[in-house]
Amino acid sequence: MPRTNRPPSYRRHKGRNCALVTIDGQNRYLRPYGSPESYEKYARPIANWKRGGAKRQPAGGNLGEEPRPSINELILAYWQFAKTYYIRDGEPTKELACMREALRPLRQLYGHTSAADFGPKALKAVRRHMVDLGLARGVVNHRISRIKRAFKWAVAEVQKTVPDTFSG
Repeated sequence: MPRTNRPPSYRRHKGRNCALVTIDGQNRYLRPYGSPESYEKYARPIANWKRGGAKRQPAGGNLGEEPRPSINELILAYWQFAKTYYIRDGEPTKELACMREALRPLRQLYGHTSAADFGPKALKAVRRHMVDLGLARGVVNHRISRIKRAFKWAVAEVQKTVPDTFSG
């Protein structure tokens, strides 16, 4: 009987020279072994495995669709805004540093995922990752609220850039 208390290991597939993880009996080939992208692609299914649901990540959008921004692009846009917003007397406030720490696990786990594909289950996986790091409940709750704030800002910014088609 296989052990279920240990996460599946990050390993190297010598023939393809890429990283490999086996979850629920299925091999998942990642990017080149040792690359940052492969570690990110490894962290996402492991986060899902830890919360008990090892379902597949959604594939990319259909052909002909407009490309959707990734989580990394959303974080970068929010960071540009935050650097100008969280300032007092010409100096950055502590909230800017707290925001950086809050967005880091989001970027590590879901950086290349489309922002539109990020939902409540993915947020729970990010929260579970923070708990697994040993953070206190209050710290985790504050960081999750900061992540929500970043998404609310992004939604508001998208609404500002979309022209109103109903005005006549």
